[in-house]
Amino acid sequence: MLSRVAENVYWMARYLERVEDTSRLVMATHNTMLDMTPVSRVQPMNWEQLLAITGSREIFFKRNSRPDEHQIINFLIRDEEYHGSILNALHFARENLRTTRELFPRKAWEFLNRLFLDTRTACGHDFHAANRLEFLENVINECLKITGLLDSSMLRDEIFRMFRLGRYLERADMVTRILDVRGALMLAQKDVVDRPLRNALWLTVLKSLSGDQMYRRRVRPRIRGVDVLAFLLKDNAFPRAFRYGIEGVAGCLGFLGGAEAVQGIISRIETQLYLADITRLAENEGLHEFLDGLQILLGELHMTISATYFNQEIKKDAPPSGENSAGSTVGFSSNGSTSTSTLNRCSRPPVTTPFTGGTSA
Repeated sequence: MLSRVAENVYWMARYLERVEDTSRLVMATHNTMLDMTPVSRVQPMNWEQLLAITGSREIFFKRNSRPDEHQIINFLIRDEEYHGSILNALHFARENLRTTRELFPRKAWEFLNRLFLDTRTACGHDFHAANRLEFLENVINECLKITGLLDSSMLRDEIFRMFRLGRYLERADMVTRILDVRGALMLAQKDVVDRPLRNALWLTVLKSLSGDQMYRRRVRPRIRGVDVLAFLLKDNAFPRAFRYGIEGVAGCLGFLGGAEAVQGIISRIETQLYLADITRLAENEGLHEFLDGLQILLGELHMTISATYFNQEIKKDAPPSGENSAGSTVGFSSNGSTSTSTLNRCSRPPVTTPFTGGTSA
């Protein structure tokens, strides 16, 4: 498998997963905010948290003065300059698939191309409360249709493993982002937030990762923060749990071979996860430091995968963890161009999981 082909497949998977994850995150937040009183909307949940989760706060405030619901929703769905918007992520997924379409079932291109064209048409108008849910639900369902087609139709070869590698890594990244922003904030305010509201907010975290029903099956009907953390971080049977994603990454790398350096990072991630005391983390003792540590390792993992499989050199004089002087992550497209994406999260040090990459044109 050529390095350019591998890179395009990897980024097609990441962007497609990003579209689905962002859509679900916005929809879960929308539904929860409808049920909250004006007083409870201030904290511990608000629309601005979506900017922190997606690492887009800086680019948002460059062009928007107020982080209100309307501006944030339209920014995350249809902003043409933000690479992580649903519209742009679909465009990048489509372009990466277009250059490798002979490797995938024909229907995959038809489905993804149609989804992009329909989304572009829908993005010609502002998104308000009345029309956003139907749009987001359709995007999620179409993404599931595409991934379901690929899962049921593709040969279990290097192409399929590279596709899954990108998808698993994107999912693991999203888990840490949601828990770092929303989980840590709820734990910090647990003494001032009443239990019913706290449980409803933890339920939103689960719904953001399509995990509410499986949590009740796997754990218990009652929702508790410590159980949600354990389920989303350490469960090995839920496909969107962090552990499941990392084990999936390890399995794909084992199949692809030639990844000794990558396996070393996987081992470090697995060790940190194994040693994590969920009960202590649920008391908000080091939760965000723990999750930031996982984020940094995920960034190192991505960079090492790029160097190993995509022939991308990691410069020895580069700043630590892939950070440049502007607090951004530098990603490389398969046509040789570079792109930057700021990943500042809640004024914490930026991490190195890029929000751009692969073929963008």
